[in-house]
Amino acid sequence: MAAVPEFSNEVTAYHSDENEMFFEVDGPKQMKHCFQDLDLCSLDEGIELQISHQHFKKSFQQVVSLIVAVEKLRKELVPCPWTFQDNDLRTFFPFIFEEEPIICDTWDDKYECDAPVLTRNCRLQDTQHKHLVLSDPCELKALHLNGENLNRQVVFSMSFVQGERRDDKIPVALGLKGKNLYLSCVMKDDKPVLQLESVDPKQYPKKKMEKRFVFNKIDGKSTVEFESAQYPNWYISTSQAEHMPVFLGNNHGGQDITDFSMEFMSS
Repeated sequence: MAAVPEFSNEVTAYHSDENEMFFEVDGPKQMKHCFQDLDLCSLDEGIELQISHQHFKKSFQQVVSLIVAVEKLRKELVPCPWTFQDNDLRTFFPFIFEEEPIICDTWDDKYECDAPVLTRNCRLQDTQHKHLVLSDPCELKALHLNGENLNRQVVFSMSFVQGERRDDKIPVALGLKGKNLYLSCVMKDDKPVLQLESVDPKQYPKKKMEKRFVFNKIDGKSTVEFESAQYPNWYISTSQAEHMPVFLGNNHGGQDITDFSMEFMSS
């Protein structure tokens, strides 16, 4: 951050013709008010301040110096029929600063967000009512469950994360509750595949997840789909057959199942 210049060094600069809108010694008398302060200026008549309503472009250093000067003048004990208020200072800023949009690259690794991560627990079933279970240590399968077997279905910890959000797509990450595992999409043998990836529980979940962990949650009338953010048009899918692994497929609307019903859990 740039240092604010010493006031005593800057006030002399404002006696020049270039900065007549701020300080004048022998200028016009309209809207002028005298402040006596020997520390600020050696002139017998003190410092005179003139306000102009014309638009000027001044440097940020000059603006800061002006504000420092005005704040110091406001605190003087010498009676004055007219004093500066905070609202008076605000009138200078529109003349000097110009508002510009801030453009942010969503996937810029240098950008970090410290906002808390919103997470909800849920269960998923495909449209054939097959439940998702953890079969091997790092593999999900889809099969029908009933009775006491229902407790085998996994509970997902769905985190709402940073990503390319649109009205019909919400970026989320899908972790397994109670486990340090997240669904991720990677390239193997020139084909995108779905896997369960082990992560450091001290760092995950986080608002800015790596793109391989991010899925675009697409809500339908009664179902939901999960499209890979890393590989568009590839979806979390299940097979028509029983007890088959959950996979990443691009057969949207075909024989593979990409639609799921979602049940939110209270805890």
